[in-house]
Amino acid sequence: MYENPRLYPGLYPWLYPYGLGGFDNDVRSRRLDRVPHLRANLLYGDRRFQLDRSYSYVAFSHEQVRAGTSGGYLLTKKGNFAAVAEKLLTIDRCALDSIIERSKRGEYVEVQSDAERRCFELMSLVDYASGQVTGSNARRKHQRREIESLIFSKGVPVFFVTFAPADVKSPVCLSMCGQAVDLSKAYPLLGTDLERMRAIGRNPVGAARFFHRTVDALLGILLGCHGDGSGIFGKTAAYYGTVE
Repeated sequence: MYENPRLYPGLYPWLYPYGLGGFDNDVRSRRLDRVPHLRANLLYGDRRFQLDRSYSYVAFSHEQVRAGTSGGYLLTKKGNFAAVAEKLLTIDRCALDSIIERSKRGEYVEVQSDAERRCFELMSLVDYASGQVTGSNARRKHQRREIESLIFSKGVPVFFVTFAPADVKSPVCLSMCGQAVDLSKAYPLLGTDLERMRAIGRNPVGAARFFHRTVDALLGILLGCHGDGSGIFGKTAAYYGTVE
């Protein structure tokens, strides 16, 4: 996973027929970082990386592992790592089980003993290591803190919007997923419901691109967040968005 340009050509020989093109290749005349390289692969013209059943999921999983490993490495470089190791070795299992059981019941868990206090201190250190891992509980906790800070700074939000673009009914989404759709027509032929759902199911990257374009249009055109101009509701002071 690290500095191994043969990993992905070995895992996916049908995507790398010449055995070249892996990540972290020092032979390149110009260095290409991993994330831009992955993005370029997923936007490849023939869509072979997009349409592969496992490539995008394996690549995303590897990115999560790398982010977690980087956070753990930074934790070991801190001056209090010896104290962290001591907490790990001397953790009270009974106190930890008690916290877990109360959390499962949906209770608000408060510290009831010194052993539980040490458990909470250890969990905060674990959050430090996994805080940059996309989709982790620690990352969601950090997002909630960012929202709280934004509310303290700008006040409570005026609008709270939840929306889900109808990808199976969008010609743009189907075109991004590789379907032959004539976008020059106002009402192009889109195929049956089953054909559209299969097209989107086979290409989650195209569906994600469509969602990103839709959100970007909402923020940039309707709300005027990407420039100095105002949106349809006036000047936007701040916004915050997450993806479920």
